[in-house]
Amino acid sequence: MLWGSEAQNKTKMETNKPDSLAISDVLENRYFKGIYEGDVALLTTVYHPGTLVLGDVKGQPYAKNLSQYLDGVKNRQSPKASGKPFKGEILSIKVVNSIATAEVKVVMYDFVYQEFLSFHKIDEKWVLVNKMITDTAGQQTSEKPSDIPGSERKVNLVAYMEILPAFQKEMKEALAAMAAESNREPGCVQFVVNMRNDSPLSIVVYEEYKNDAAFEVHKTSAHARNFFEFVKGKIVNDKIDVVLLTAVNSLY
Repeated sequence: MLWGSEAQNKTKMETNKPDSLAISDVLENRYFKGIYEGDVALLTTVYHPGTLVLGDVKGQPYAKNLSQYLDGVKNRQSPKASGKPFKGEILSIKVVNSIATAEVKVVMYDFVYQEFLSFHKIDEKWVLVNKMITDTAGQQTSEKPSDIPGSERKVNLVAYMEILPAFQKEMKEALAAMAAESNREPGCVQFVVNMRNDSPLSIVVYEEYKNDAAFEVHKTSAHARNFFEFVKGKIVNDKIDVVLLTAVNSLY
């Protein structure tokens, strides 16, 4: 039993592939985290030693090798220490055999970086081999997100389950813990557990993720796997019904 398994069957997306999921994990748990915390040791595990970082920042050309880039990370105040907003978002991932590209957006300090990252699979591990960045802070666009090539819409869904009476207390405690862990995921917008007013054993969970990749990371997380195992024998028919949602305004 997997949370969102029905949604997975209904949705065609590149991130169903194990390699795309592995790249998502690198980005969410090492790349964004390393940038946010200024953790050079963690970032070193992401990059190939020959990586170049090229592009423009505030309209000026930017070019560094990996050593120069990491030295800059080491000697600057980290986004976490600055107290300013930080956000890392995966916009798309494309994989062909042993090569891949990812488009990401990183908001940090006063910058809004649009990044194109090239990956190569070496010894069964995906490493970043080239990084292209451009600072888009202050720029306006008339395009809607769905009109931009490579962008992905948010994933919204509702999950339903019926708790067996003998397990009401422990199931609700487990659901509260699941919500807390899920809301800590970088790609989770919200994970809200509700119960019906007329039926305390009827659980309705609303979930929203930044994109397909974030949803895949959630479904395969340790806390999700532990929850799925825990609920066996504690909900009616061991069944979680999942319904994918599409915002009405996105249809026009």
